Amino acid sequence: MSDAIISIKPRHVDNILSGAKTVELRTRSITLPAGSRLWVYVTLPVGKVMLSAEIMFTDSLPPNEVWTKYGKEICISKEEFDEYTKGRSAVSAIGLKNVQPLSKDICLNTMREYEKNFQPPQFFSKLCPERALYSAFYA
Repeated sequence: MSDAIISIKPRHVDNILSGAKTVELRTRSITLPAGSRLWVYVTLPVGKVMLSAEIMFTDSLPPNEVWTKYGKEICISKEEFDEYTKGRSAVSAIGLKNVQPLSKDICLNTMREYEKNFQPPQFFSKLCPERALYSAFYA
């Protein structure tokens, strides 16, 4: 399996932690297999990795099909969904399971101690054992 870091806005992370949001939405196709571990970087003003989750599935479909199939699990309004997916022929739904809050958050400064110029990913960034940042998550 693979590991990756993904950036998500604080309000969506709150919904993931509460169990209300079980599907993350991306406007590009995601190439991570089921069983992969996602480390969730909570965007500013939080600015740290606070949880991880396992990918249950990825599904790339036209926006209207994603909304029909997963709209209730995405935890945004139809208007927000339409704005986010506007002009896209396909979007990706990422099913999340085994959500685990970290016992100790990993802040951006700590990640930069492992990789000097680390920038939180706009989409996602794969983590492999050969990458210095990997050690921050498995220390």
